[in-house]
Order: sequence, then structure tokens, then C-alpha cells
Amino acid sequence: MLRMTALATLMVLCSALMHATWNMLAKRSSHPLAFLWLVNTASMLIFLPVFSWALLQHGLPSSAWPFVIATGGLHILYISFLSQAYRYGALSIAYPISRGTGVMLVPIVAVPVLGENISATGVFGIGLVLLGIIGLHIREIVGAFGPARQETTIQHRMSANRGAIYALITGLTIAAYSLVDKVGVEHAHPLVYGYLIFVSMTVGLTPYVMAKHRGDAWREIRANPFLVLLGGLFVQGTYLIVLAAMTIAPVSYIVPLREVSVLFGAFLGMIFLKEVMTPPRILAAVVITGGVVLIALFG
Repeated sequence: MLRMTALATLMVLCSALMHATWNMLAKRSSHPLAFLWLVNTASMLIFLPVFSWALLQHGLPSSAWPFVIATGGLHILYISFLSQAYRYGALSIAYPISRGTGVMLVPIVAVPVLGENISATGVFGIGLVLLGIIGLHIREIVGAFGPARQETTIQHRMSANRGAIYALITGLTIAAYSLVDKVGVEHAHPLVYGYLIFVSMTVGLTPYVMAKHRGDAWREIRANPFLVLLGGLFVQGTYLIVLAAMTIAPVSYIVPLREVSVLFGAFLGMIFLKEVMTPPRILAAVVITGGVVLIALFG
């Protein structure tokens, strides 16, 4: 098998770090949904020249529009649930769960829906992701079987784990839009299709943000204009870097390597957000990363 070049490896690692970074910026913001809406708006403006060039070169077939609209709606749900996951949960937990769940579910659903097959190694990878997600909450799971106490009611545990629950739902939306995009990208150039995802998602969110969170968005842009622009650069830049890396290295190497973003997300939360990463949680994040890599490489 061909080896990845040093340049391609560096590019993909940079892309993974950028992806984890914009998620960290969303977590540290005062209102994640308003922040992510601003980031997407900034990204649309920053990458408008790239989109315009790609559109002139490749056009947009009418057959692509149903997929653009469908993935736009799913991305609205994705942003909404992701913002809730970061509102109530730690980045070092919510990010691995949402990414790991999404990658885990895609091959499972792709078998009956798209007629794809899962290898034995892919099944093992799915098991690792499940094991890692459980490991992130092993303390809470063990506590659930302890002596019954007033503070350990189901309602209390649901409230305490609200961030993780939203992260799991986010993972479901990731799996859903990934399946739509797998087919949709066959109808339009990836640069055109990818940009229109941001357009449809941002336009769809705008009425709600303007009606309910206009003040939050205004305060966020006034307090963190640089971070909004940085997030806008990273949120689509990570995708463009991966596309560029695919021109100089095999995709079978690039896809799994990019999933080290799960580890980056866990450690960014620990370093910049002062989140507590116990040895079991670090191990769980590593296990999730290993499972995701196996799914991407052999699933």
C-alpha cells in the first residue's frame, strides 16, 4: 500500500485540529447556537470567492437540490443539538460522543439503506466506539446501580447527563446527513455542494436566531469578533484541506487519520476549558478514536 506523504499527513492533522478547535470555540462561547450561526455566516462570506469559482467551473445540476435541501434541514438539527450539548456538557465528553456516535451509525445504516457491507474489523470498530462512549460515563453508570438515594433519581441523572444525551442525538443527525451527503455529492461538485450546505443551514436558522437570540448574537460578535472569523475560516477550511490532501494521498489513509479530531477535542477541553480529564476518560477517548479509525479504514 502507498504511504501518505509527510505533507498530506500534516495537512490532515491540521484539518482535524481545526475541526476540534471550532467546536472548542463554540463550547467556550456564551451562547453556542448564536455563535455557530455567526460562524456559519462568516464562513459563507469568507469562502464566497471559492464557491463562485467552483460554481462557474462545475455548475449545479437540478438533481442536486433535493439533497441540498434535505442536508440543510438535517444540519439545522445538528447545529441545534450540538449547541445544546455544549451548553450543558463538557467538550471533552460531548465532542467524542457526538463524533463517535455519528461515525459508528453510518456503516450500520448504510448496510440496509445503501446496500453496503461491514467487515469484521468494522464491526469490531463499532464495538470499540460503544465501549468508549460507555467508558466516558462509567462513573455515572456504576453509580446508577448503587444504593438508592434521593439525588440519584432518574430525573436527576437525566439532568446531570443532559449534555451527553444531546451529544448522542447530535450523533444521530451526523449519521443522517452523512448518508444524505454520500448520495448528494454524486450530483454536484463537492465544493459547490459543501458550500450550499452552509447556505441552506444558515438561512434556515436565521429566522429563529433573529426572533429569539438576536441579542445573544449581537453580544457574541461584539465580544469575540476575531473568534467568530476564526471559526468561520476553520469550519469550511477543514473540509477544503481534506479535499486538497486527497489529491496527493490515498483517501483510505486520509479518512481515518482525520478522526484523531476526537482526541484533539478531548484534550482541547482539558487544556483551554480546564475540564477534568481523568485517566478513564482519556482512555475512553483513545478507545473511541481507535474504533472510529477502524470503521473509517475497514468498515
